[in-house]
Amino acid sequence: MVKKSNIIRKKIVVKPAGKRRIQRVESPDSKPNRVRPIVRSVKHQRAVRRNTKLRDNNRGKVKSGFDWSKVKFHSVKAKWKGETVFIIGGGPSLKDFNFNSLKSKRTIAINKAILTYPQADVAYWSDSRVYNWYKGDIDNFKGDKYTMKPYGPLTKDIRILKNCGKIGLELDPTGIRHGNNSGHAAVNLAYHLGASTIVLLGFDMRNVGGESHFHDGYPTRKTRDAVYEKNMIPEFYSIAEDLKKRNVTVINACPGSALTYFRKMTIKQALLLS
Repeated sequence: MVKKSNIIRKKIVVKPAGKRRIQRVESPDSKPNRVRPIVRSVKHQRAVRRNTKLRDNNRGKVKSGFDWSKVKFHSVKAKWKGETVFIIGGGPSLKDFNFNSLKSKRTIAINKAILTYPQADVAYWSDSRVYNWYKGDIDNFKGDKYTMKPYGPLTKDIRILKNCGKIGLELDPTGIRHGNNSGHAAVNLAYHLGASTIVLLGFDMRNVGGESHFHDGYPTRKTRDAVYEKNMIPEFYSIAEDLKKRNVTVINACPGSALTYFRKMTIKQALLLS
């Protein structure tokens, strides 16, 4: 008669950095009695190798293809001191908006918004792909141009700001906090420019009726609501608090916005502020 073992074995999954995943089976006395690799399909293994190769190639380009020591960072002047600044986002609430009503306003256009309103005073983008996608429109833009990503063949009139992290308000006029989205960074830029009141247009921070933008979007998949909720909206809390301490008023002119850290009003009401 074979006696049953009373030893209870525990499975521990170990995933060392840079190594293949293994499954280790240990007995209660913590002495491993065998280690075996988890078998993956050939298709999975090929995908892992392909993705690893792409990641390594991209890392190589960043390390060897860009010299930060040659970047000259711009110091933003507070040329709009005490004024109201309107920041044009891309949310669907601007779908039927009459942009001509902004002609007498101080304006910052984010990303693709300059295609709809090229009369803006300032253009800003955080994602370096935006310049690659709309290089012709950005190069022809007559206003000031700012970014924190100096990659690619940028024209000399594009002003580079330091990436100082994502949380809070950057006080150094040569830097900016990005909050995982260009809207957050544009708020920081408006502060550097001297704004006492900042009005947010098209900061829906959610999809409306299946639409993520008032325009036709970007050459990539649209932003999911989960990305807004987890990666973008929470980062606004700290910059909202910092701006309050410095007596800067921020108005979210999108009553249906998922961004709730700022006072809300309609666009019609906001246009009367300046």
